[in-house]
Amino acid sequence: MNHKYIIGIDGGASKTRGVVFNDSGQTIAHKITCGSNISVNEKSSAKIVVDLIVDLSKESNIDINDFSAVGIALAGASNETGRQRLFGLLDNLKLSSKSIITSDVESVYNFMLGSRQGILVNVGTGIACIAKKENSFIKVAGKGHDKGDIGSGYWIAKEAIVEIGLNESVFKSDIDKMNKLALGHFNVNNYDDLITKINDSENKVSLLSSFAKTVILEAENGNEIAVSIVQQATRIIGDYILELKDLLGYGSKNIIIAANGSIIKNDYFRSDLNNSLSFDFVDIKWLFLDICPSYAAGLLCADLKSMKVNKKKIVGNNPAVEY
Repeated sequence: MNHKYIIGIDGGASKTRGVVFNDSGQTIAHKITCGSNISVNEKSSAKIVVDLIVDLSKESNIDINDFSAVGIALAGASNETGRQRLFGLLDNLKLSSKSIITSDVESVYNFMLGSRQGILVNVGTGIACIAKKENSFIKVAGKGHDKGDIGSGYWIAKEAIVEIGLNESVFKSDIDKMNKLALGHFNVNNYDDLITKINDSENKVSLLSSFAKTVILEAENGNEIAVSIVQQATRIIGDYILELKDLLGYGSKNIIIAANGSIIKNDYFRSDLNNSLSFDFVDIKWLFLDICPSYAAGLLCADLKSMKVNKKKIVGNNPAVEY
């Protein structure tokens, strides 16, 4: 049997995941590398994606020319200059005509909700809340890490570092604990060294964001500094959801929300978000992506190229690629 081979790439600010699978739903290779938010660094992000494609080709023992579809879903994909740069590199591999480049959240939305009307809340290193109305995407948040987005992993970690630096809280023991955790997390001796390490890093966004999970864990343990940061994050995300609800004309009884991203998958964080929405909805049900998002990118490209793929086998047998 002659199979058709598909590459799926999902790239965010912290990491980029790639997978090779065929139309029967068999996974052949997968790999994780560093972040590729194309709006943060167009040149390096495009190279990271193309290098990952070449590596996947080698690991799967499939010639570049034998791939039928390449789905690339990236944070910052609306950056036209970055998209054109990436398409140029794909053209060098003779893959541009087989490829699509789309937003990381749009590919996940299409997999989870398809043509149905719904809301996707994506909270990891970055944040974006999107919905579909009359076949067009509506997006709230997702402007960028330093462009007003509140509630993302980057924002949570940044707020914690700022609070440590200000050292103005009446909860002295809690701020001391946060400082100790931050120094240990970033492996530095003092606060000045911490700031220098972050500012000097080529992967500043990813490095800083990595502290967010520690902040959320501290909030769960009752650290008042961390609790305040998480509550502010979930309150603003709740406002994003309500804005989309109003734009879609939803009622206020029940809502189903599709969710993706390492932060929103945290039970404590999501429970706090539920609390922030408790006055607006009677019941909130969450749907979670049950495959690595890189599959969603590959499947979207395959669908657009009218390729039939055994999706059930992918959902049931996708390998231990980090979600």
